[in-house]
Amino acid sequence: MKNYVSSTLSFFILMIWMNSSSAQGGNINEFMQCTLKPGFTVEEVVGVGRAIPRTDNGPNLVFYREPIVAAFSRAGSINVVRYWDNFEHMIKGLESQSQSGPSRHFFAMVDCGGTRQVGRNWPVNEPDQASPYEGGEIEESYVAIRQCQLNPGKTMEDVQQTLAEFDGENRASNDRSGYGFLQILASGEEGDMNSTFAIRVIGENSEGLGRRLDAMSWNTPNSSDPATCGNLSLWKSHVIHWGI
Repeated sequence: MKNYVSSTLSFFILMIWMNSSSAQGGNINEFMQCTLKPGFTVEEVVGVGRAIPRTDNGPNLVFYREPIVAAFSRAGSINVVRYWDNFEHMIKGLESQSQSGPSRHFFAMVDCGGTRQVGRNWPVNEPDQASPYEGGEIEESYVAIRQCQLNPGKTMEDVQQTLAEFDGENRASNDRSGYGFLQILASGEEGDMNSTFAIRVIGENSEGLGRRLDAMSWNTPNSSDPATCGNLSLWKSHVIHWGI
């Protein structure tokens, strides 16, 4: 295989939310696109989020992600991302969660109504190859994301294989970024069933993600790609809860 894949995927090969270590946080991601209400800052929302009590039924990991380079419509927003073992774990957690003072305060600061989506994590990294967030030792990192649509006749296994082959030939020895992709399973939106996904790269730390992006080829789409993808977005990711 050549040492590049067309840009829609090659760069995403860099991309994430996931590697095998991230996948240990759960096979299911629940995420919401939330808008900050007037008068509140990301820093305030992050502080309140970290004060929310967590129970045994709660998510394994929680991150709040603020846009650094994203669509204009995402200005003044955050993504709330939660990792669960599976759908049973998620539903049990949602059913058992109670409104604490911090959680009530959180929803007084943001509007997340009607934006919940759920996806399945597809890992690409080899075991112990990556260490996003320095293995949970730091509170912030950066994430690069592309939204993609599976091409006719292709499968998610094709995407996973393409990303794995590229990474095997191009990952630097000191690159500890996590990457993989999230297949959207539930969103309530129109479109082809289970064919939308996001490739994500999660930095070991902010500098690590920057080095990975600098090292990647910026190619153009190719008709043989298993998917059609949009432009890159970049997010600052805050660790809210690390329970693994």
